[in-house]
This record gives sequence, C-alpha cells and structure tokens, in this order.
Amino acid sequence: MSGFKPVNYADGQVLFEPGDPAHSFYVIQSGQVAIVERKTQRQLALLSAGESFGEQSLLAGGVRSAAAQAVGATVCLEITAQGLRDLLAKEAGIATQVLEALLLQLYMRNEIKR
Repeated sequence: MSGFKPVNYADGQVLFEPGDPAHSFYVIQSGQVAIVERKTQRQLALLSAGESFGEQSLLAGGVRSAAAQAVGATVCLEITAQGLRDLLAKEAGIATQVLEALLLQLYMRNEIKR
C-alpha cells in the first residue's frame, strides 16, 4: 500500500530531529526507539514493538518537537500522513477506530509525563 513502508534502522540511527518537518508517523515492528529532548539530552520515552510515535505528522504543518533514535536494530512501519489520509478516504469505516486509538495513546502518554 502506498504511503506504508517498513524501514530498517541501525543502532543509534536518528529517525528525525527537533524542528524537522513532520510528514510521517511510525509504528515499531521490532526493536526500540528513544524519544530524546535534545537541549538536555533527557530521554522522554523508550518505545518498543507495537507502539507508535510521530503523530504530529497528522496535523498540517506539523514539526518535530523531539528527536527519535533507534536503540538496537529496529524496524518501523513508516506511514506518511498522505498515505493515511488516502486509506481513510477509501476505508471510511476504520477512520473512527484509528483516530480514537491515536487519541487514546496521546492522552495516556501525556498523563504519564505529568
């Protein structure tokens, strides 16, 4: 499916940096990804298989607020914002479930940070 592709990352490879334009979000298939605040080098989260990140890409004009870096060999399903929009336009029945799952994940992640 166009807009959905698995991408392999080596240990320590940077997926994106703060300030980068956000065009894709990711679902970890294997390995781990650290989300890092670059000014302090503080690790905000360590995500594992099944978790997603980079949801700012779903907003028009989204910009990365932190860095994402592979921890060990990692495979992520990269989903472009346009690819997701195209899928949801074709499969309107899944739109509600996908958006509810993303919003729930964002809510839970924000609550954990507090």
